[in-house]
This record gives sequence, C-alpha cells and structure tokens, in this order.
Amino acid sequence: MDATAVACFSTDSVADAKEFYAGTLGIDVSELATGTLVLNLAGGSHVFIYEKEDHAASNYTTLILAVADVRATVRDLASKGVQMAPLPGTDDEGVAQDEDMPPTAWFTDPAGNWVAIGEMPGVA
Repeated sequence: MDATAVACFSTDSVADAKEFYAGTLGIDVSELATGTLVLNLAGGSHVFIYEKEDHAASNYTTLILAVADVRATVRDLASKGVQMAPLPGTDDEGVAQDEDMPPTAWFTDPAGNWVAIGEMPGVA
C-alpha cells in the first residue's frame, strides 16, 4: 500500500483549538469548509481536529510533536502560559528523561487532549 498517514482527534471547540494551536503554539493552521482544522506541520504531515458535541478529553497522548530541544521548547511554551503536567517521573520543568526514553514533556490543550513534545532523533 502506498499511503500517507494523517492523524485526527476531536475537540469541544474548534475556535479554542485554533487559538491554541495557531496563536499559542505557533503552528500553521488552516480550516476546511466543513469547519475541521488542519494542523500543517513540518515535513508535510497534517493533523485534523474536528468539533464533536460529546467530545471527551483523552486520557492518553493524542499528539506527539517532535522537537529538536525539549527543554528550550518547554521554556518557550511556559512564557506563553502553557504549563507542563507534573507527571510521575518528570523533573521541576515537567520533563521526563531516562536511558530508555528521550526527553519528553506533556501538557493538555483547551479540550483536555494530551499533547507531548519529545526529542525524536531522525524525526525532528
């Protein structure tokens, strides 16, 4: 099969999602005629975000954003009001890192979806 993967997840407010992903995170966002948002990410990847009346926040990582430097990204996001989740195994900055896992940090979007930023060699 010759295919390209496109991820998608729901939100309770497309307007809030657009403000967060475009305004706060600085991701290029476009909107389809249906109202679905499209995150246009580096490398040509796309993530669709659609509004769902009975949206339920995820209890798992919905989206991983690969970055070159997690700690610099955490500090940049903190300056924009995004707080990393103080999960077990994370340090004072909210970053988890050990020999089995590259530096990773988590936060939630306005709809409660879990987003991770991680250093992923060969990806970012």
